[in-house]
Amino acid sequence: MTASTSGERAPLTDPTRRLVAATREIAPVLRRTADAAERDSRLTPEAERALREAGLFRLGVPKRRGGEELAPADSLDVSAEVASACPSSAWVVMVSYVAQQIAASFGQRACQDLWGDGPDVPMCGVFAGTSAASAPVEGGLLVSGSWAWASGSHQADWALLGVPLPGEPGAGTERGLALVRTSALAIEKTWDMAGMRGTGSDTLVADEVFVPYHRLRRFADVLQGRGLPEEPLYRIPPGSMTVVSMGPLLGIAREALRLTLETVGSGKPMAMSLHARLADSPSVQAALAEAATLIDSAHLHLGRSAEFIATAAAAGSTPTLVERARVRMDAGHAATCLRQAMQALLTVSGAGSFSLTRILQRHWRDLETGSRHPTLNPGLATEMYGRALVGDERPVSPMV
Repeated sequence: MTASTSGERAPLTDPTRRLVAATREIAPVLRRTADAAERDSRLTPEAERALREAGLFRLGVPKRRGGEELAPADSLDVSAEVASACPSSAWVVMVSYVAQQIAASFGQRACQDLWGDGPDVPMCGVFAGTSAASAPVEGGLLVSGSWAWASGSHQADWALLGVPLPGEPGAGTERGLALVRTSALAIEKTWDMAGMRGTGSDTLVADEVFVPYHRLRRFADVLQGRGLPEEPLYRIPPGSMTVVSMGPLLGIAREALRLTLETVGSGKPMAMSLHARLADSPSVQAALAEAATLIDSAHLHLGRSAEFIATAAAAGSTPTLVERARVRMDAGHAATCLRQAMQALLTVSGAGSFSLTRILQRHWRDLETGSRHPTLNPGLATEMYGRALVGDERPVSPMV
């Protein structure tokens, strides 16, 4: 018994089709190393090598630099496919894509620093740091501080970090973003979570690391999509790009549905009942229908927003506050749908699915953890969208 959801995009476009095929080729490696990633709270070198060789660390790199320059909707498809084998790997790939999408707007000198030797350059990023400080010196800033929850920090060659930018005398500071080589940073092991353990989201630490001015940008310019490149992808602001964070979670839910259908199709009886098979139970049938529809609903909402932000960027138009808030609402609603779908699937599979020997419980923990990322908060998204719908322009978050 296999699952086919109406929300799947078909046929896939190039290069998405090629990248999905490459992902399926390395899936056995990702599945085989998932236990070690769980144990060590970071991806294994073998998994990292497989992801790099499959071209999954070049998804957000400009084509002019040899990258894939994937559209948001295509990145959803690719990261969802990675998640079917290893959710932590998918999250690391997604974070790298988003960091690359922002980094490409820093200008040609910065792009040369990042991708002058080739496009296969994994990245990580953290907007907010603890005790982050910067001091102006000739040609740039000396940056110090720590940045927690840096997913993919052990694989990344570069980090995108939030830093204070000193202003004119008496003007105070403003928020900025800095591109920093991870070889200049230390990694403090702080990631020990119930889910998404393999992401290695540890803490990056800088001690007076020099960052030249061409690798610095005002955060306000990034938020407003004021990009230098002509490519539309790099004009999409981070608030709207949060929709692509849902790709790994969509893949988790799809795989959970597949695993559950496999269990149901095996002829397993329904415990404490007279049903000879789970498949014979009306309650099981209803739960499966509900879960599949919730997963479809999540994908349809995500696809709508992913296509919308790409179209708006290509047209050079600025989405309204209502439209931007709707993108955030689509992501938050999708997160809720996928959590509800997982609950229904776990009920069908029963208490045995929580055995540490079962893959389904890991997918449950990964989904519950990943879907609670601050940018996917359904309550905050609802507040943003509701305010926008009634014309209340008071800011709720800068990421809209």
